[in-house]
Amino acid sequence: MPDITSTLKLVFAGLVALYVCVHVALTIFEVRSEEASANVVPAAFRRFISLAEHRKAVDYTGEIIQCDLVSALLCACIAVLLTYGSGFSVLLAGVTTLFGQGIAAEFALLGIVLAALTIIDFPVSWWKEFKINERYGFERTPPMRWFIERLKEIALGAVGVVPLLLGATVILMSASYWWWAFVLVLNLIWFVWRFILAPNWLIGFSSQTRPMPEGSLKDCLTALLRQTGWQHAEICVARRPAHWRHGHALLAKRGGRARLVIFEHVLERLTDEEVTAIAAAAIGRVDRWHNIARLTFFSFLACVFWWGLAWLAQKPYFYRALNIEPALAIPNGTVNPALLFCIVIVLVPVILYPLVFVVHAFTRMLKFDEDAYAVRVAGAKPLVRALAKLHRDYRMSLTPNPIYSLANHRRPHVTQRISVALMQKKRDSRHYAHAAHDEQKTRAMLFNNIIDKRRTERDEKLRQRVQLKSERLREASNLRSRGFSLQQG
Repeated sequence: MPDITSTLKLVFAGLVALYVCVHVALTIFEVRSEEASANVVPAAFRRFISLAEHRKAVDYTGEIIQCDLVSALLCACIAVLLTYGSGFSVLLAGVTTLFGQGIAAEFALLGIVLAALTIIDFPVSWWKEFKINERYGFERTPPMRWFIERLKEIALGAVGVVPLLLGATVILMSASYWWWAFVLVLNLIWFVWRFILAPNWLIGFSSQTRPMPEGSLKDCLTALLRQTGWQHAEICVARRPAHWRHGHALLAKRGGRARLVIFEHVLERLTDEEVTAIAAAAIGRVDRWHNIARLTFFSFLACVFWWGLAWLAQKPYFYRALNIEPALAIPNGTVNPALLFCIVIVLVPVILYPLVFVVHAFTRMLKFDEDAYAVRVAGAKPLVRALAKLHRDYRMSLTPNPIYSLANHRRPHVTQRISVALMQKKRDSRHYAHAAHDEQKTRAMLFNNIIDKRRTERDEKLRQRVQLKSERLREASNLRSRGFSLQQG
C-alpha cells in the first residue's frame, strides 16, 4: 500500500523533527530560566545553600542539559540512520547471511544493536558523568579508575542481561503471533509488583522494620492516624531500601493489618511536626488510591502499546515506512521479536516522545495531590520545612523551567512542590474564608428572616388588637345612640 507507506514515512519524519525541535526548545527555555534566577536563592533554601553555591549549580545544570541535548540529537541521528539509512535492512541481511533464520540470528541482531548503542553513548556519558563533575569538584576519582569501573559495570550488566535476552528471544519465537501477550503479561506483573506488592509486602512488612519507641513523636503520629481514620495502624521505623530513593514514609496494608513506616533518615533530620507532615503525605497516597491509579494508568498504556505494536508488526507497509525490507523483517509470515525489540529500544523513545508529557503530568499530579492532602491535615509550613531539609542534591539548579521539568522529571522538583504547597495553603485559606463568610451571611439571613417573621407576627397581633378595640368602641357607640321607649300598663 504505497499511500499508507508514504503517509507513515511522513509521520515518522515529522515525529523525529518534532523530537529534535522540542529538545532544542526545552534546552533554550531551561538555560534562560536558569540565567534569570541565578542571582536569587529560593526562600526555602537560604539556610542550606549560599548564593555562590546556587550560581555554581546553575552553571553546572547548563552544562548537563547541553550534554542531554547532544544525547538526544544522537538518538535522532541513530533512528534516522537505522531507518532512512537502511541500517536495519543491512543488519538483518548480514545476520541472516551469517546465521540464517533462527535464534542465533535473532540474538546476534539484538546484541549488535545494544553493543553499538553502548559504544556510541559512552563518550557522552564520560563527558557528562565524569568530565563535568570533575571540573566542578563533584568527582575525585582518577580518570583511569573511573574508566575501568565503568567498563566493569557495562560488562556485569551484559552478563546479567544476555541470559535474559536469550531466554526472552526463545520464548517469544515459540509464542509466534502471541509474543506480545507474553510481554504484556510480564509488563503487568512488574506493575503489580512495583505499585502493590513491593510497598505492602516487601518494604512495609519486612523483617527490617521495628516498632517506634514511645515518645512525643509517636504520640503525634498516633493522633494523625486517629484523625485520618487509621487508628489501628502500627507505627514502625526502618532503613530506607536502596532502590526506594525518593520515599520518606510508607503506609502499608496486608491481610487486614496496616503499618505506618517512617524511614530512619527522616527521623534524623526532621522535627516531630515535620515528620507528621511527611507521614500525612504517605497516608494521602493510600487514602487517595494513588497506587491503584498508577497501576490502572500504566497498565492501560502497556496494553495499547504492545497490542498496537503487534498489530503493526504484521503489516508489510510498517516495515517499508521504516525502510526495512519486509521479506527480511517477517520471513515466512512470522514476526521477528529481536527486530521489534530493537525498534522499541531505538525508535520508540523518539517517535513517542510527546507521550512523556502525558505520563509525567499524571505522575506529578498524584505527587501534588499527596502534598495537598498533607497540607490540609498537617499544615503547609511543616511540609515545606520538611521538603527543604530532606533535599540533598544541590549540584543541580533549584529553579528548573516548569516545561523542561515536566518533560524530564517524573516527579516535580522540590521547589515546585514547595510552591504548590504554599499555593494550596492560600487556596484553602481563601476557601475557609469564603466558607466562613458564606456561613456568616447565611446566619445573618436566617436572623433577618426570624426578625422579619417576628415583626410580621407582632404587626398582625397589633392589627388584630386595634381591630378588636375599634369593634368594641363602635359597638359601645351604637348602644349609646340607640333610643329605648318603655310602655306603661
